[in-house]
Amino acid sequence: MRILGRIICLLLVMSFPFSSFAMEGAVYEVFVPSFMDSNGDSIGDLGGIKEKIPYLQSLYIKGLWLTPIHPSPSYHGYDVTDYKAIRKEYGSIEDFKKLISELDSAGIALILDVVVNHSSSEHPWFVSACESLVIEPCGSESCTSKPLCREHNPYVEYYNFTYGSGQHSVEGADGWYYLGVFGPHMPDFNLDNENVRHELMDIAKFWMDLGVKGFRLDAVIHYYEQNSAKNEEFLSWLVSGIKEHNQNTYIVGEAWSDTTTIMRLYNSGINSLFDFAIHGSSGIIAEFLRSGDGKALSTHLEKHYSSLQALDEPVQNAVFLGNHDTGRIAGILRRDIQKLKQAAALYLTLPGVPFIYYGEEIGMTGSGKDENKRLPMLWNAKGDGLCLAPSDADQKQKLKQGVLEQEGDEASLLNFYRELLSARTECSAFYHGNIEAVDVKSNSIAAWNVYDDENRLTVLHNLSAEPIEEPICWSGELLFSFDLGEGAPEVVGDTLLMPAFSSCIFN
Repeated sequence: MRILGRIICLLLVMSFPFSSFAMEGAVYEVFVPSFMDSNGDSIGDLGGIKEKIPYLQSLYIKGLWLTPIHPSPSYHGYDVTDYKAIRKEYGSIEDFKKLISELDSAGIALILDVVVNHSSSEHPWFVSACESLVIEPCGSESCTSKPLCREHNPYVEYYNFTYGSGQHSVEGADGWYYLGVFGPHMPDFNLDNENVRHELMDIAKFWMDLGVKGFRLDAVIHYYEQNSAKNEEFLSWLVSGIKEHNQNTYIVGEAWSDTTTIMRLYNSGINSLFDFAIHGSSGIIAEFLRSGDGKALSTHLEKHYSSLQALDEPVQNAVFLGNHDTGRIAGILRRDIQKLKQAAALYLTLPGVPFIYYGEEIGMTGSGKDENKRLPMLWNAKGDGLCLAPSDADQKQKLKQGVLEQEGDEASLLNFYRELLSARTECSAFYHGNIEAVDVKSNSIAAWNVYDDENRLTVLHNLSAEPIEEPICWSGELLFSFDLGEGAPEVVGDTLLMPAFSSCIFN
Protein backbone atom coordinates (compact mmCIF):
# COMPACT_ATOMS: atom_id res chain seq x y z
CA MET A 1 0.00 0.00 0.00
CA ARG A 2 2.76 2.44 0.94
CA ILE A 3 4.79 1.77 -2.24
CA LEU A 4 1.73 2.18 -4.50
CA GLY A 5 0.80 5.40 -2.74
CA ARG A 6 4.26 6.86 -3.22
CA ILE A 7 4.30 5.99 -6.94
CA ILE A 8 0.95 7.70 -7.49
CA CYS A 9 1.93 10.82 -5.56
CA LEU A 10 5.31 11.08 -7.28
CA LEU A 11 3.60 11.02 -10.69
CA LEU A 12 1.29 13.82 -9.55
CA VAL A 13 4.24 15.91 -8.35
CA MET A 14 6.11 15.49 -11.63
CA SER A 15 3.13 16.71 -13.67
CA PHE A 16 2.12 19.72 -11.59
CA PRO A 17 3.13 23.19 -12.94
CA PHE A 18 4.28 25.07 -9.84
CA SER A 19 4.78 28.80 -9.61
CA SER A 20 8.43 29.80 -9.50
CA PHE A 21 8.31 30.89 -5.86
CA ALA A 22 6.88 27.68 -4.32
CA MET A 23 8.67 26.15 -1.36
CA GLU A 24 8.09 22.49 -2.14
CA GLY A 25 8.68 20.98 1.27
CA ALA A 26 9.26 21.64 4.93
CA VAL A 27 11.63 24.26 6.38
CA TYR A 28 13.86 23.54 9.39
CA GLU A 29 14.74 26.39 11.76
CA VAL A 30 18.15 26.42 13.46
CA PHE A 31 19.35 28.66 16.28
CA VAL A 32 22.96 28.43 15.15
CA PRO A 33 24.94 28.49 18.46
CA SER A 34 22.83 25.67 19.92
CA PHE A 35 22.84 23.26 16.98
CA MET A 36 26.21 21.68 16.21
CA ASP A 37 29.81 22.64 17.00
CA SER A 38 32.55 21.75 14.51
CA ASN A 39 35.68 23.23 16.15
CA GLY A 40 35.52 22.21 19.80
CA ASP A 41 34.57 25.54 21.39
CA SER A 42 31.07 24.26 22.32
CA ILE A 43 29.40 26.96 20.21
CA GLY A 44 27.33 25.88 17.24
CA ASP A 45 28.65 27.13 13.91
CA LEU A 46 28.28 26.97 10.14
CA GLY A 47 30.70 24.07 9.91
CA GLY A 48 28.57 22.10 12.34
CA ILE A 49 25.47 22.69 10.24
CA LYS A 50 27.37 21.51 7.17
CA GLU A 51 28.28 18.30 8.99
CA LYS A 52 24.61 17.66 9.73
CA ILE A 53 23.28 18.10 6.19
CA PRO A 54 22.72 14.31 5.90
CA TYR A 55 20.55 14.53 9.02
CA LEU A 56 18.56 17.38 7.47
CA GLN A 57 18.11 15.31 4.32
CA SER A 58 16.75 12.44 6.41
CA LEU A 59 13.90 14.80 7.40
CA TYR A 60 13.08 15.49 3.74
CA ILE A 61 13.32 19.23 4.29
CA LYS A 62 13.65 21.68 1.41
CA GLY A 63 14.58 24.81 3.33
CA LEU A 64 16.93 25.71 6.19
CA TRP A 65 16.16 28.89 8.15
CA LEU A 66 19.08 30.27 10.14
CA THR A 67 18.37 32.79 12.89
CA PRO A 68 20.62 35.90 12.56
CA ILE A 69 24.25 35.00 11.87
CA HIS A 70 25.64 38.55 11.85
CA PRO A 71 27.88 40.19 14.47
CA SER A 72 25.82 41.26 17.47
CA PRO A 73 26.40 42.08 21.16
CA SER A 74 23.52 39.80 22.21
CA TYR A 75 23.26 36.01 22.33
CA HIS A 76 20.19 35.98 20.05
CA GLY A 77 21.62 38.17 17.29
CA TYR A 78 18.56 40.27 16.51
CA ASP A 79 20.47 43.50 17.19
CA VAL A 80 22.91 43.57 14.30
CA THR A 81 26.15 45.57 14.13
CA ASP A 82 27.26 44.51 10.61
CA TYR A 83 24.72 43.19 8.10
CA LYS A 84 27.34 41.98 5.61
CA ALA A 85 29.48 39.90 7.96
CA ILE A 86 29.34 36.59 9.84
CA ARG A 87 29.59 36.44 13.61
CA LYS A 88 33.15 35.21 14.27
CA GLU A 89 32.01 32.38 16.56
CA TYR A 90 29.95 30.97 13.67
CA GLY A 91 32.61 31.14 10.97
CA SER A 92 33.51 33.30 7.99
CA ILE A 93 32.07 34.34 4.66
CA GLU A 94 34.08 31.49 3.12
CA ASP A 95 32.48 29.04 5.55
CA PHE A 96 29.11 30.44 4.54
CA LYS A 97 29.86 29.91 0.85
CA LYS A 98 30.87 26.30 1.54
CA LEU A 99 27.65 25.72 3.47
CA ILE A 100 25.57 27.19 0.64
CA SER A 101 27.35 24.96 -1.88
CA GLU A 102 26.71 21.80 0.17
CA LEU A 103 23.07 22.75 0.76
CA ASP A 104 22.57 23.39 -2.95
CA SER A 105 23.93 19.94 -3.72
CA ALA A 106 21.51 18.48 -1.20
CA GLY A 107 18.54 20.35 -2.68
CA ILE A 108 18.05 22.53 0.41
CA ALA A 109 17.45 26.29 0.12
CA LEU A 110 19.09 28.50 2.73
CA ILE A 111 16.72 31.07 4.25
CA LEU A 112 18.39 33.90 6.14
CA ASP A 113 16.79 35.77 9.01
CA VAL A 114 17.00 39.48 8.20
CA VAL A 115 16.11 42.26 10.64
CA VAL A 116 15.17 45.42 8.79
CA ASN A 117 13.14 47.41 11.31
CA HIS A 118 16.00 48.11 13.73
CA SER A 119 19.76 47.72 14.21
CA SER A 120 21.95 47.36 17.27
CA SER A 121 22.67 50.50 19.29
CA GLU A 122 26.30 49.52 18.67
CA HIS A 123 25.93 49.65 14.89
CA PRO A 124 28.38 52.20 13.41
CA TRP A 125 25.49 54.12 11.82
CA PHE A 126 23.80 54.67 15.18
CA VAL A 127 27.04 55.36 17.04
CA SER A 128 28.01 57.99 14.47
CA ALA A 129 24.56 59.59 14.58
CA CYS A 130 24.62 59.86 18.37
CA GLU A 131 28.09 61.36 18.38
CA SER A 132 26.93 64.08 16.02
CA LEU A 133 24.03 64.95 18.33
CA VAL A 134 26.46 65.87 21.09
CA ILE A 135 27.67 68.84 19.05
CA GLU A 136 25.64 72.04 19.51
CA PRO A 137 24.23 72.53 15.99
CA CYS A 138 22.72 75.98 16.32
CA GLY A 139 23.88 79.25 17.85
CA SER A 140 20.40 80.54 18.56
CA GLU A 141 19.12 80.12 22.12
CA SER A 142 15.58 80.01 20.76
CA CYS A 143 16.30 76.95 18.61
CA THR A 144 14.40 73.91 19.90
CA SER A 145 14.33 71.62 16.86
CA LYS A 146 18.15 71.67 16.50
CA PRO A 147 17.90 70.82 12.77
CA LEU A 148 21.46 71.47 11.64
CA CYS A 149 22.90 68.29 13.13
CA ARG A 150 20.99 66.37 10.46
CA GLU A 151 22.86 68.25 7.77
CA HIS A 152 26.20 67.46 9.38
CA ASN A 153 25.60 63.70 9.55
CA PRO A 154 23.21 61.79 7.23
CA TYR A 155 23.11 58.84 9.66
CA VAL A 156 20.94 60.91 12.00
CA GLU A 157 18.20 60.53 9.38
CA TYR A 158 18.65 56.73 9.47
CA TYR A 159 16.89 56.61 12.84
CA ASN A 160 13.96 58.29 14.56
CA PHE A 161 15.51 61.01 16.71
CA THR A 162 13.47 63.67 18.47
CA TYR A 163 14.44 66.67 20.58
CA GLY A 164 12.71 67.54 23.81
CA SER A 165 10.89 64.26 24.46
CA GLY A 166 10.92 60.66 23.28
CA GLN A 167 11.25 57.01 24.22
CA HIS A 168 14.97 56.52 24.94
CA SER A 169 17.43 59.29 25.76
CA VAL A 170 20.69 59.59 23.84
CA GLU A 171 23.59 59.16 26.24
CA GLY A 172 25.70 62.31 26.42
CA ALA A 173 23.36 64.38 24.24
CA ASP A 174 21.01 66.25 26.54
CA GLY A 175 17.52 66.67 25.18
CA TRP A 176 17.81 64.10 22.39
CA TYR A 177 15.74 60.91 22.25
CA TYR A 178 15.16 58.03 19.84
CA LEU A 179 12.58 55.36 19.07
CA GLY A 180 13.41 51.76 19.97
CA VAL A 181 10.27 49.66 20.32
CA PHE A 182 12.13 46.50 21.36
CA GLY A 183 14.41 48.32 23.79
CA PRO A 184 17.17 50.95 23.91
CA HIS A 185 19.65 48.43 22.45
CA MET A 186 17.53 48.16 19.28
CA PRO A 187 16.96 51.63 17.75
CA ASP A 188 14.30 51.62 15.04
CA PHE A 189 15.24 52.58 11.50
CA ASN A 190 13.57 55.55 9.82
CA LEU A 191 12.15 53.44 7.00
CA ASP A 192 10.87 56.53 5.16
CA ASN A 193 14.46 57.53 4.48
CA GLU A 194 15.52 56.66 0.94
CA ASN A 195 19.13 56.06 1.96
CA VAL A 196 18.01 53.55 4.59
CA ARG A 197 15.92 51.72 2.02
CA HIS A 198 18.86 51.68 -0.37
CA GLU A 199 21.10 50.21 2.36
CA LEU A 200 18.56 47.52 3.25
CA MET A 201 18.02 46.46 -0.36
CA ASP A 202 21.77 46.39 -0.90
CA ILE A 203 22.09 44.05 2.10
CA ALA A 204 19.44 41.68 0.68
CA LYS A 205 21.16 41.64 -2.72
CA PHE A 206 24.53 40.99 -1.10
CA TRP A 207 23.27 37.75 0.49
CA MET A 208 21.28 36.69 -2.58
CA ASP A 209 24.44 37.04 -4.65
CA LEU A 210 26.16 34.70 -2.17
CA GLY A 211 23.47 32.09 -2.78
CA VAL A 212 20.74 32.76 -0.22
CA LYS A 213 17.43 31.46 -1.61
CA GLY A 214 15.06 33.09 0.83
CA PHE A 215 14.52 35.48 3.73
CA ARG A 216 12.62 35.33 6.98
CA LEU A 217 11.52 38.86 7.78
CA ASP A 218 11.43 39.71 11.46
CA ALA A 219 8.56 41.65 13.09
CA VAL A 220 6.82 42.91 9.94
CA ILE A 221 3.96 44.55 11.87
CA HIS A 222 6.49 46.72 13.71
CA TYR A 223 7.97 48.52 10.70
CA TYR A 224 5.61 51.40 11.42
CA GLU A 225 4.11 49.88 14.55
CA GLN A 226 0.33 49.51 14.16
CA ASN A 227 0.08 51.57 10.96
CA SER A 228 -1.12 48.73 8.73
CA ALA A 229 -1.16 50.78 5.54
CA LYS A 230 2.47 51.88 5.92
CA ASN A 231 3.57 48.41 6.98
CA GLU A 232 1.98 47.01 3.84
CA GLU A 233 3.58 49.68 1.66
CA PHE A 234 7.06 49.04 3.03
CA LEU A 235 6.66 45.27 2.81
CA SER A 236 5.50 45.61 -0.81
CA TRP A 237 8.57 47.70 -1.59
CA LEU A 238 10.89 45.20 0.08
CA VAL A 239 9.34 42.11 -1.50
CA SER A 240 9.22 43.61 -5.00
CA GLY A 241 12.86 44.72 -4.78
CA ILE A 242 13.99 41.28 -3.67
CA LYS A 243 11.92 39.54 -6.36
CA GLU A 244 13.25 41.91 -9.00
CA HIS A 245 16.77 40.78 -8.13
CA ASN A 246 15.75 37.11 -8.04
CA GLN A 247 12.12 36.19 -8.69
CA ASN A 248 12.64 32.70 -7.21
CA THR A 249 13.47 34.00 -3.73
CA TYR A 250 11.15 32.64 -1.05
CA ILE A 251 10.05 35.23 1.54
CA VAL A 252 8.25 34.47 4.80
CA GLY A 253 7.26 37.09 7.36
CA GLU A 254 6.64 37.16 11.10
CA ALA A 255 3.29 38.90 11.60
CA TRP A 256 2.23 38.07 15.14
CA SER A 257 -1.23 39.56 14.72
CA ASP A 258 -4.90 38.97 13.90
CA THR A 259 -6.20 37.42 10.68
CA THR A 260 -7.37 40.75 9.22
CA THR A 261 -3.91 42.26 9.53
CA ILE A 262 -2.29 39.17 8.05
CA MET A 263 -4.63 39.18 5.04
CA ARG A 264 -3.74 42.82 4.37
CA LEU A 265 -0.03 42.05 4.51
CA TYR A 266 -0.46 39.30 1.92
CA ASN A 267 -1.32 42.10 -0.53
CA SER A 268 2.39 42.91 -0.47
CA GLY A 269 3.17 39.90 -2.65
CA ILE A 270 4.98 38.02 0.14
CA ASN A 271 5.01 34.24 -0.29
CA SER A 272 4.14 33.24 3.28
CA LEU A 273 3.27 34.59 6.71
CA PHE A 274 3.55 32.52 9.87
CA ASP A 275 0.20 31.18 11.04
CA PHE A 276 0.25 32.08 14.73
CA ALA A 277 -3.34 30.87 15.15
CA ILE A 278 -2.14 27.26 14.86
CA HIS A 279 0.89 27.27 17.18
CA GLY A 280 1.34 27.20 20.93
CA SER A 281 -0.66 26.30 24.03
CA SER A 282 -3.70 28.31 22.96
CA GLY A 283 -3.49 27.53 19.25
CA ILE A 284 -5.83 25.47 17.10
CA ILE A 285 -3.77 22.27 17.31
CA ALA A 286 -3.38 22.17 21.10
CA GLU A 287 -6.96 23.31 21.69
CA PHE A 288 -8.54 20.49 19.70
CA LEU A 289 -6.11 17.87 20.93
CA ARG A 290 -7.41 18.68 24.40
CA SER A 291 -11.08 18.61 23.39
CA GLY A 292 -10.83 15.59 21.07
CA ASP A 293 -13.54 17.09 18.83
CA GLY A 294 -12.24 16.19 15.40
CA LYS A 295 -15.31 17.27 13.48
CA ALA A 296 -15.17 20.74 15.02
CA LEU A 297 -11.46 20.96 14.18
CA SER A 298 -12.14 20.16 10.51
CA THR A 299 -14.82 22.85 10.31
CA HIS A 300 -12.59 25.36 12.08
CA LEU A 301 -9.68 24.70 9.72
CA GLU A 302 -11.87 25.06 6.64
CA LYS A 303 -13.02 28.47 7.87
CA HIS A 304 -9.46 29.36 8.91
CA TYR A 305 -8.12 28.67 5.40
CA SER A 306 -11.01 30.34 3.57
CA SER A 307 -9.42 33.80 3.78
CA LEU A 308 -6.25 32.50 2.14
CA GLN A 309 -8.29 30.88 -0.61
CA ALA A 310 -9.99 34.21 -1.35
CA LEU A 311 -6.72 36.05 -2.07
CA ASP A 312 -6.04 37.17 -5.64
CA GLU A 313 -2.67 35.41 -5.84
CA PRO A 314 -1.72 31.97 -4.47
CA VAL A 315 0.20 32.01 -1.20
CA GLN A 316 1.63 29.32 1.05
CA ASN A 317 0.49 29.33 4.66
CA ALA A 318 3.48 28.93 7.02
CA VAL A 319 2.30 26.43 9.64
CA PHE A 320 4.31 25.63 12.76
CA LEU A 321 4.06 24.24 16.29
CA GLY A 322 6.74 26.45 17.84
CA ASN A 323 9.84 28.52 17.24
CA HIS A 324 12.61 30.37 19.11
CA ASP A 325 10.09 32.75 20.73
CA THR A 326 7.60 30.16 21.99
CA GLY A 327 7.48 27.39 24.55
CA ARG A 328 8.23 24.05 22.97
CA ILE A 329 5.30 21.83 22.03
CA ALA A 330 6.71 18.93 24.09
CA GLY A 331 6.14 20.91 27.27
CA ILE A 332 2.72 22.11 26.19
CA LEU A 333 1.62 18.51 25.59
CA ARG A 334 3.31 17.28 28.78
CA ARG A 335 5.81 15.14 26.84
CA ASP A 336 3.05 12.67 25.88
CA ILE A 337 4.56 10.86 22.89
CA GLN A 338 1.18 10.04 21.32
CA LYS A 339 0.03 13.64 21.63
CA LEU A 340 3.30 14.86 20.14
CA LYS A 341 2.89 12.49 17.22
CA GLN A 342 -0.70 13.59 16.71
CA ALA A 343 0.24 17.27 16.81
CA ALA A 344 2.85 16.55 14.13
CA ALA A 345 0.34 14.55 12.06
CA LEU A 346 -2.23 17.35 12.23
CA TYR A 347 -0.04 20.24 11.16
CA LEU A 348 2.02 18.27 8.65
CA THR A 349 -1.16 17.33 6.76
CA LEU A 350 -2.22 20.95 6.29
CA PRO A 351 -1.49 22.76 3.02
CA GLY A 352 1.35 25.27 2.92
CA VAL A 353 4.92 25.25 4.19
CA PRO A 354 5.48 23.48 7.53
CA PHE A 355 8.26 24.90 9.70
CA ILE A 356 10.07 22.60 12.15
CA TYR A 357 12.02 24.12 15.03
CA TYR A 358 15.27 22.23 15.65
CA GLY A 359 14.76 19.48 18.23
CA GLU A 360 10.99 19.52 17.86
CA GLU A 361 11.24 16.29 15.90
CA ILE A 362 12.84 14.51 18.87
CA GLY A 363 10.70 16.08 21.61
CA MET A 364 13.07 18.63 23.14
CA THR A 365 11.75 20.81 25.96
CA GLY A 366 12.12 24.47 26.91
CA SER A 367 9.79 27.17 28.21
CA GLY A 368 9.70 30.46 30.10
CA LYS A 369 12.45 32.92 29.23
CA ASP A 370 13.71 32.92 25.64
CA GLU A 371 17.06 31.38 26.55
CA ASN A 372 15.25 28.22 27.71
CA LYS A 373 13.58 27.89 24.33
CA ARG A 374 17.00 27.75 22.64
CA LEU A 375 18.71 24.94 24.55
CA PRO A 376 21.35 22.81 22.78
CA MET A 377 20.32 20.17 20.26
CA LEU A 378 20.50 16.72 21.86
CA TRP A 379 22.38 14.49 19.46
CA ASN A 380 22.79 11.58 21.89
CA ALA A 381 21.86 10.58 25.44
CA LYS A 382 25.41 11.03 26.74
CA GLY A 383 25.45 14.66 25.64
CA ASP A 384 28.58 14.16 23.54
CA GLY A 385 29.32 17.27 21.51
CA LEU A 386 26.60 19.23 23.30
CA CYS A 387 26.77 22.97 22.66
CA LEU A 388 26.70 25.43 25.52
CA ALA A 389 23.27 26.68 26.51
CA PRO A 390 22.63 30.44 26.43
CA SER A 391 24.25 31.84 29.58
CA ASP A 392 20.99 33.04 31.15
CA ALA A 393 19.07 29.79 30.61
CA ASP A 394 17.67 28.48 33.89
CA GLN A 395 16.22 25.16 32.68
CA LYS A 396 17.85 21.83 31.90
CA GLN A 397 16.84 19.69 28.98
CA LYS A 398 14.26 17.13 30.14
CA LEU A 399 14.55 14.93 27.07
CA LYS A 400 16.87 11.96 27.65
CA GLN A 401 16.84 10.14 24.30
CA GLY A 402 18.67 12.06 21.58
CA VAL A 403 18.87 11.63 17.83
CA LEU A 404 21.19 8.61 18.05
CA GLU A 405 18.88 6.64 20.32
CA GLN A 406 15.71 7.60 18.47
CA GLU A 407 17.14 6.63 15.10
CA GLY A 408 17.35 3.05 16.37
CA ASP A 409 13.76 3.01 17.66
CA GLU A 410 11.10 2.39 15.00
CA ALA A 411 8.41 3.89 17.22
CA SER A 412 10.33 7.07 18.10
CA LEU A 413 9.05 10.57 17.49
CA LEU A 414 11.97 11.22 15.14
CA ASN A 415 11.11 8.31 12.88
CA PHE A 416 7.45 9.32 12.93
CA TYR A 417 8.40 12.79 11.68
CA ARG A 418 10.47 11.21 8.94
CA GLU A 419 7.56 9.01 7.88
CA LEU A 420 5.15 11.94 7.76
CA LEU A 421 7.53 14.25 5.93
CA SER A 422 8.38 11.57 3.40
CA ALA A 423 4.69 11.13 2.58
CA ARG A 424 4.08 14.87 2.48
CA THR A 425 6.85 15.73 0.05
CA GLU A 426 5.52 13.22 -2.46
CA CYS A 427 2.08 14.82 -2.88
CA SER A 428 1.83 18.19 -4.61
CA ALA A 429 -1.53 19.21 -3.14
CA PHE A 430 0.21 19.90 0.17
CA TYR A 431 2.30 22.67 -1.45
CA HIS A 432 -0.43 25.00 -2.73
CA GLY A 433 -3.66 23.15 -1.96
CA ASN A 434 -6.86 24.44 -0.44
CA ILE A 435 -8.73 22.74 2.40
CA GLU A 436 -12.33 21.69 2.95
CA ALA A 437 -13.91 19.72 5.78
CA VAL A 438 -15.23 16.21 5.14
CA ASP A 439 -18.49 15.33 6.88
CA VAL A 440 -17.83 12.04 8.67
CA LYS A 441 -19.98 10.08 11.11
CA SER A 442 -17.75 10.19 14.20
CA ASN A 443 -17.22 13.47 16.02
CA SER A 444 -13.78 12.24 17.08
CA ILE A 445 -12.41 12.08 13.54
CA ALA A 446 -10.86 15.18 12.02
CA ALA A 447 -11.25 14.82 8.27
CA TRP A 448 -10.49 17.24 5.48
CA ASN A 449 -9.67 17.33 1.79
CA VAL A 450 -6.52 18.99 0.55
CA TYR A 451 -6.91 19.77 -3.13
CA ASP A 452 -5.46 21.73 -6.02
CA ASP A 453 -6.26 21.95 -9.73
CA GLU A 454 -4.79 18.51 -10.40
CA ASN A 455 -5.57 16.22 -7.48
CA ARG A 456 -7.31 15.73 -4.18
CA LEU A 457 -6.26 14.04 -0.95
CA THR A 458 -8.47 13.07 1.98
CA VAL A 459 -6.81 13.24 5.39
CA LEU A 460 -8.26 11.62 8.52
CA HIS A 461 -7.16 11.69 12.17
CA ASN A 462 -8.73 9.83 15.08
CA LEU A 463 -8.38 12.18 18.05
CA SER A 464 -9.89 9.75 20.55
CA ALA A 465 -8.42 7.03 22.78
CA GLU A 466 -10.86 4.51 21.27
CA PRO A 467 -10.83 2.66 17.92
CA ILE A 468 -13.42 3.86 15.41
CA GLU A 469 -15.16 2.18 12.49
CA GLU A 470 -15.98 4.90 9.97
CA PRO A 471 -18.11 4.28 6.85
CA ILE A 472 -16.14 5.43 3.81
CA CYS A 473 -17.99 8.38 2.23
CA TRP A 474 -15.12 9.68 0.13
CA SER A 475 -13.44 8.43 -3.03
CA GLY A 476 -9.93 7.15 -3.53
CA GLU A 477 -7.71 4.51 -2.03
CA LEU A 478 -5.68 4.38 1.15
CA LEU A 479 -2.20 5.75 0.38
CA PHE A 480 -0.56 6.24 3.77
CA SER A 481 -1.38 4.84 7.21
CA PHE A 482 0.28 6.23 10.32
CA ASP A 483 0.56 4.28 13.58
CA LEU A 484 0.84 6.55 16.61
CA GLY A 485 1.18 3.64 19.01
CA GLU A 486 -2.12 1.76 18.84
CA GLY A 487 -1.97 0.41 15.29
CA ALA A 488 -2.41 1.72 11.74
CA PRO A 489 -5.72 2.38 9.92
CA GLU A 490 -6.92 -0.15 7.38
CA VAL A 491 -9.83 -0.57 4.97
CA VAL A 492 -12.18 -3.54 5.34
CA GLY A 493 -14.88 -3.50 2.69
CA ASP A 494 -16.59 -0.11 2.81
CA THR A 495 -15.32 0.71 6.32
CA LEU A 496 -12.21 2.44 7.56
CA LEU A 497 -10.93 0.93 10.78
CA MET A 498 -9.05 3.61 12.74
CA PRO A 499 -7.21 2.58 15.92
CA ALA A 500 -6.94 5.14 18.72
CA PHE A 501 -4.78 8.15 17.85
CA SER A 502 -4.10 7.09 14.27
CA SER A 503 -3.99 8.97 10.97
CA CYS A 504 -4.18 8.20 7.26
CA ILE A 505 -4.30 9.76 3.80
CA PHE A 506 -6.43 8.71 0.81
CA ASN A 507 -5.78 9.86 -2.76
